[in-house]
Amino acid sequence: MTDNVREIDLHISASFYPLLDVQDRYLVMAGGRGSGKSEFAARKLLIRCLNEGGHRFLVLRKVRKTAHESTLRVMRTLLVEQGIEYQHDKTHQILSFPSSAGLPNEILFDGLDEPEKIKSIKGLTGVWIEEATEFTERDFLEVDLALREQCEHYKQIMLTFNPDESLAPWLKKRFFPDDPKDKDARAYTHGSTIEDNPIDAMRLEYLAALDAIPDETAKLIYRFGIWAAPKGQIYKWSVVARVPPNCDEIIYGLDFGYSVNPSALVRIHRKADELYVEELIYENKLTNQDLGMKMRNLDIRPLDYVYADSAEPKSIDEINSMGFNVLPAPKGADSVRAGIDFLRSQKIFVLEGSSNVIKELSTYKWKVDKNDDPIPEPVKFNDHSLDAIRYAIFTHIKAAATYLGMTFKSVYPD
Repeated sequence: MTDNVREIDLHISASFYPLLDVQDRYLVMAGGRGSGKSEFAARKLLIRCLNEGGHRFLVLRKVRKTAHESTLRVMRTLLVEQGIEYQHDKTHQILSFPSSAGLPNEILFDGLDEPEKIKSIKGLTGVWIEEATEFTERDFLEVDLALREQCEHYKQIMLTFNPDESLAPWLKKRFFPDDPKDKDARAYTHGSTIEDNPIDAMRLEYLAALDAIPDETAKLIYRFGIWAAPKGQIYKWSVVARVPPNCDEIIYGLDFGYSVNPSALVRIHRKADELYVEELIYENKLTNQDLGMKMRNLDIRPLDYVYADSAEPKSIDEINSMGFNVLPAPKGADSVRAGIDFLRSQKIFVLEGSSNVIKELSTYKWKVDKNDDPIPEPVKFNDHSLDAIRYAIFTHIKAAATYLGMTFKSVYPD
C-alpha cells in the first residue's frame, strides 16, 4: 500500500473487481438476486472515501424509509467490520468518517419521495441508486442534474437492480437496448448472477432457492440476471400517493420468514369498500424477538388484529407473548385459490413506497400448462408480502362480508 491509503480487507469477486476502476458517468449493474451487486456498490463507495477523500456521496432509494432499512444498514455493517470509526447523524441520516489522509467524507441516505428536494442537496460527488427499477426516468433525470458541481475526482452514478423489464422499461431501453448502437454512450454496464457473489455461505444459501424457482420468466430475472417481462399477473392493483382520511378500520397481515425469505408485515386501511395496503416490514434474518420489537416501534396496539400464517403457531405464540394480538389465518383445501379469488373481487390500492409489494405484484402470476395456458394455481415465488395481504383481507374482510350476507363474484385466470 502507498502512503495515506488505509489497508482494508474486503471480499470482492473477480466479476466485480474491474469495476473499481470504471470512471464512466453511469455504472449500471443489473443482476440476479444475491449476486452481490449492492454489496459491491457499498464497497466501492467506501474505497473511494478512504483513498480519495473529500466525498459527499448520496445513496438513494425511492422512499427514504427503505434507504434507512437497507443501504444504511449495509454501509454501517461494512464500517464496523473494517474497524472504521464514524459519526452517525440520525436526524439527517448521514455517516461521516475521514479518509486515510484525514480528509472528511459524508454519505447521505435519502429517498426521492419528493423529487424536487434533491435540488437542495449541494456538493455531491457521486450517487448510488439502489433498486433503480423503483425510479422513473424523470426521477433519474433529476438525480443526474443534481450531480453537476465541480469536484476533484470523477463523478459517477451507480445503479443496482434486478432486470425486470415490466417495472422499468426505460432502464432497458437506455442502457441495455436491443441494438447496441442505441445504448447511452456514457454508461458502463455489467451483468451478474448468484455465482458472482464472493461470500461462499450466501452463495450456497441463495443458489438452492433460485434454482427451485418454478416460473421460467422469474428464473431468468432472479437466477440468471437476464432481462425479462413477466406476463399474466394475478393482481393489477393501482399505486396511490396516500390513504384517504378517516378510514373505518386498520388491520395487519404478517408472513414469517428468516433466512432467504424475508418476514413481511403490511398495514391495511379500509375506507368503505376500498382497501389501501402499506408495506411496513420486509426484512431477512429477523428473529421473532426482533420482529416483535419492530412491531412495537410501529405503534401496533395490543388489540389490533394481526393475521399470520397458521402453519407457524410457535412464532404466533412468541409474538403474542410480547403483547400483540396475532391470529392464525385459516388454511384448508384450495384456501390459497379461494383467497386469491376474493382479493381479485376487491378494490385494493398500494401506497407509494411499498416497493417490495409492488415488485412482488410484477412476478406473481398463474402457472401455465404445456400449452402455455394459465391454470388456477399461483407460482410459489416472491410472494411474502402478498401472502401477508391475503391472510389479512381474506380472513378479516371475508368474515365480515359473510356475516353481513354479502356475496362476491369469483374471478378466474385471464
